[in-house]
Amino acid sequence: MGAEKKGSKHKKVYIDKVLKLLDTYQKVLIVSSNNISSKQIQIIRKALLKKAVVLMGKNSLIRRACKMYAEKNPKVNELIPLIKQNIGLVFTNEDPRTIRDIIVENKINAPAKAGTIAPNDVIVPKGDTGLEPTQTTFLQALDIQTRIAKRQIEILYDVKLVSEGEKVGSSEATLLSKLGIKPFVYGMKLVQVYDNGSVYGPQVLDITDEMLKKNVLEELGNVSGISLELGFPTQVSLPYSFMNNFRNLLAISIETGYEIKEAESIRELLENPEALKELMEKQNEEEKDEKEEEKEEEPEPESESESDDDMFGGGLFD
Repeated sequence: MGAEKKGSKHKKVYIDKVLKLLDTYQKVLIVSSNNISSKQIQIIRKALLKKAVVLMGKNSLIRRACKMYAEKNPKVNELIPLIKQNIGLVFTNEDPRTIRDIIVENKINAPAKAGTIAPNDVIVPKGDTGLEPTQTTFLQALDIQTRIAKRQIEILYDVKLVSEGEKVGSSEATLLSKLGIKPFVYGMKLVQVYDNGSVYGPQVLDITDEMLKKNVLEELGNVSGISLELGFPTQVSLPYSFMNNFRNLLAISIETGYEIKEAESIRELLENPEALKELMEKQNEEEKDEKEEEKEEEPEPESESESDDDMFGGGLFD
């Protein structure tokens, strides 16, 4: 009976903690915590200090707390379906990109344990192993070609011991342990982002302001092109329409001799071919100078002889 009361008390404390976090923070990063040790979680918590709070625990209790809080703020209902499998929640009011970068940076190399699904290919490099010749049979059983050199086993070729997605066998795990190879890198992986009722994938965080600006300008260009082609004026096509009509007006003025102030400079150039020629030559020279300046700014690649001289502190016969 006492144990049940103690368990209920712990659950209440945990739920109260979740409710307080939901009340304090507007953003939640849902992260996968597969193969993450408690020590690694503590390291990530320390790295996120004063920026975010990492919450680990039972999904059922977190969902219960979210449902309770949803009565106050229905937006939290969007978070509930995301709380499944082996996940953790990172609460923050900071830019999610900053928090994501800190989480991703904190990864550790881990040994390959028997029965683990390999997240990547495992390559055993050729060269000295430090193993005694008595271990030769063990390596041969794994189809690894070896020879004895300087009283130790040497692997002749790089060997793909385990392929990505395969289960690590006990023999492979033992060999990697003997060679001191930790082939896997584990860390929290961002799954989804909850932002004050909105939910989006981690790829959205890679979209920069420059990318958005470029895409908007491209789409505006497409809209203005369609508008001009159809003769249907829009806000984005009006500047181009005014510019095209002004060009037509200048052409009519010059062709008919009807004088307007804006066409005077063009008329003077057309009536004075020498001045027009000088202007065109000046423009060509300016374009040429700009291209030469761009070439000068580009660093010239070092020749092999120069790099060799630098490497050895000067020429051979200096």
